[in-house]
Amino acid sequence: MPRIPRRETVREEGVNVLLNQILRGHGLSAKAERRSRNAIPDIQVALKTGDVVLPECKWYDSTAALENQLDERLEQSPDALALVGILYPESLKYAEDTQRELEAAELRWWLHGTRGERLPDIRMRSGTPRDLADQLRVMPLELEGVDRVVAAAGVVEYGVEQAAQRISEHARLSRRIADIIAQTDQEKNRAAALRIGCLVVFNALAFQNRLSTEDGDVQTVGEAWRKGLDGLYDAWRYICDNIDYVPVFELAADIIDALRDGPSDLHHAAIAPLIKAMEDTSSLEGHDLSGRLFHTLLTDAKFTGAYYTSVPAATLLARLVFQGWPKGVDWSDHEFPASLNVADLACGTGTLLIAVASEAERRHTAAGGQNAAALHKAMVEQALHGYDVQLSAVHFAATSLAMLNPHIQFDRMNLYVMPLGVEGDSVSLGSLDFLRQDEVAVQFALSEDDAGIAVGQAERVSGGGSRGVDEGVTARLPDLDLAIMNPPFTRPGLLFGNLPTSDRRRIQSELNRRLRNMRGSSIAGMGAAFVAAAAPKLRPSEGRMALILPLTVCTGQSWEQTRALIEGDFTLDMVITSHDPLRWNFSDSTDLSETLIICTRRITNNNGRGYSEHRTKFVNLWQNPDGVLDAHRIAQAIASTPPASIEDSGSALLEVDGMHVGEVVSIPESKILGRQWMGVQFARADVTRAAMRLLDDGEVRVPGNQNSAEMPLCSLGLIGEIGPDRRDILDGFEYSETVSAYPMIHGHDTEQRKRLTAEADKYLTPLSQPRSGRRLKRLEQLWPKAAQLLIAERVWLNTTRVVSMFSDKPVLSNVWWEVKTADENFDKTLALFLNSSVGILTRLATRNTTRGGWVALKKADLTEMLVLDVRAISRSQLQGLADLFDELADEEFERLPAMADCAARRRLDDGLSAILGLPDLSGLRRLLATEPVVANRRL
Repeated sequence: MPRIPRRETVREEGVNVLLNQILRGHGLSAKAERRSRNAIPDIQVALKTGDVVLPECKWYDSTAALENQLDERLEQSPDALALVGILYPESLKYAEDTQRELEAAELRWWLHGTRGERLPDIRMRSGTPRDLADQLRVMPLELEGVDRVVAAAGVVEYGVEQAAQRISEHARLSRRIADIIAQTDQEKNRAAALRIGCLVVFNALAFQNRLSTEDGDVQTVGEAWRKGLDGLYDAWRYICDNIDYVPVFELAADIIDALRDGPSDLHHAAIAPLIKAMEDTSSLEGHDLSGRLFHTLLTDAKFTGAYYTSVPAATLLARLVFQGWPKGVDWSDHEFPASLNVADLACGTGTLLIAVASEAERRHTAAGGQNAAALHKAMVEQALHGYDVQLSAVHFAATSLAMLNPHIQFDRMNLYVMPLGVEGDSVSLGSLDFLRQDEVAVQFALSEDDAGIAVGQAERVSGGGSRGVDEGVTARLPDLDLAIMNPPFTRPGLLFGNLPTSDRRRIQSELNRRLRNMRGSSIAGMGAAFVAAAAPKLRPSEGRMALILPLTVCTGQSWEQTRALIEGDFTLDMVITSHDPLRWNFSDSTDLSETLIICTRRITNNNGRGYSEHRTKFVNLWQNPDGVLDAHRIAQAIASTPPASIEDSGSALLEVDGMHVGEVVSIPESKILGRQWMGVQFARADVTRAAMRLLDDGEVRVPGNQNSAEMPLCSLGLIGEIGPDRRDILDGFEYSETVSAYPMIHGHDTEQRKRLTAEADKYLTPLSQPRSGRRLKRLEQLWPKAAQLLIAERVWLNTTRVVSMFSDKPVLSNVWWEVKTADENFDKTLALFLNSSVGILTRLATRNTTRGGWVALKKADLTEMLVLDVRAISRSQLQGLADLFDELADEEFERLPAMADCAARRRLDDGLSAILGLPDLSGLRRLLATEPVVANRRL
């Protein structure tokens, strides 16, 4: 780049020229005006979408003049996607090397208007020119992306529904097309299969139209449609035979071929709505449209666990996984990223693979690389490997990867459709067939070198060569540099709920056999098995896993083996958790709490011993990114913010454009090995510190208060016996309003359960015969476990008032755990403790979160839960706490979000502190009340 010669001051126009060149170096098509003319923008940026962005630039002290200039430009350029105001720091006027200092300068900019309209809310951003380039690149997403995707999704969904409805009126054809989808997708619902089939055809139409703009030998949809279905079929076969893209067009061609066998009036009725939808959405690019639509239209997610990764989450994960890894990479060399082996064993519509490809291209361009197209081709053909059990999902993955750069012709795609089900003596587990083996049979192989077949059919599904192939095609899982996955969450017994029960049982049995002696339990769900399958394939000392898993992986007992696998074979580098009540999740179509995990394979497996010097970053987001730009900015903040140490004081706030969006804290391995990963439990490091000091050292320390005190703690199971669970009670009793000898506490209505005491409100009648399909639980097995101390089994934290109660007589309950101790004063004291701020801190720190503020407490967890050791305090203290309970017995407690100002809770905390010599708990009470999981509000 040319350098501005040294002079007294640098002119604004000269800086504009350099900024333009820097933007071009970051892969943007930018043009700068070299002379200041009012009618010509300072810089023009032409985006790949065809949109134009017009940045106007001035010095920091000229904000008002710049706003006026932008207002005038709005009238002059009403078609511009965006007008951006950019402010240069005054120091650039006197720079020795303007180019070098501009590249590192802290620019300020804002979106001023779009399509001739000034934006009502101005959000000032700051960063380097590279950050500015990142925003300009995704400007269509930020300004119109969400609305455009939603609108386009509605248009396409309407067209798909119209087409599917017309096809459904023809019984033979609808059955034939549904069977094409059901053959590989296990979709037995005909209506759902038809919708998926029509979406596949829409996708092929959209890609054909895009491809025709890059290749003059490819007909447009309009040209092909003049000859009806035959024209479309011939056009797609031409593409498959002469260009490839078989993963995109083969399945769609099969559907068209089936339609050709129907009446001619059906042809137009089925295809015309899809063509119209394609035309109405043809301007939408790069927004993962097909993937989002696919997520929406699948109807069996609750059975398959098919919760597909959101695009912002994929962007965040892909950017962070390459932060400082691999070591010594020259990203300007397009050949290096293509040499990586990257696999997603549950690739779905390919969102994570696309994010990896996009991040590799971003880093290549940012490093000055000039071969983005060659990089993308090599990534798709060599680096990226995707496996899934649904052919239509793989079809969308192939389309999305190809559409990232439609002028590239791919020789192969390493995308495989894996068989799942039972055939004779053979049991197929989909991608989990890779458990204990590297090579498995596939249903379809969407690659040229490994032309694939449907089992039992000789059907080519890849371009080039003969159409006929022999059976027995296999797929290999290579040694991996990166495994990136969002595996299914469901328990194996529920996977593909439309399979016969006997098949599901055989799949479960085979999976358990494969997992034997491996660190992964199917009790936790399919995610644990996918981690166990991928982990051994990571290269020692350098291979990485990037995972999206349920948040319970960090804390749940059923995930202990998975945590042990990661702790033993990997260094746990980073754990990202959303504490955003608007979105606890990172997947579409679910409200389950999730986490992002990045870990690196150790050189040798030492079962986690001897590695205590390694520190794990726990990132707790207060705002889950809404879009791709937010994801980039948050990832940048995470990468550039040194974490606070859990042993020290202070917080490391993540700041994006002047807003705090989360915290990052580091915890040494010695604090988490073999235990819950407590760094995910709270949004703020101060609360995490308080919890860890309490549970690790028995020290009660309140943030902001230098005083501390010791408190004796022990596992609840050492003090009391836990009673039967709700299933046992249903197997032994019938609920009744009629008085019996067996009283119970029924339900957890927070408007009723607001005192420390409880009275029986229903009764139990022992069953004489077992319920259908169940074993009878005898009275003598259940009633002796009735107790006076009750602990809530499940709670909504934002509505709950009390988490433990005392009953004046022994009871059982359907939603409260019964805990039988040796002393009534023990019961009262424990109920008091559990409702105190210290007790609530303990419960929150050891909870298993399934869905935001919805917290469940399993029997095994309750047994290990740390509570005040009532055996270790003095008799006078025990009596004093029991008396305090009696004083508060009839007091009404506010909901937990209002606990800071709750008079009853304040009296409880003050009394507990006075009797046990604890510091003032008011500061802790305020922090807990405002934790997002409790308050259900953003910080």
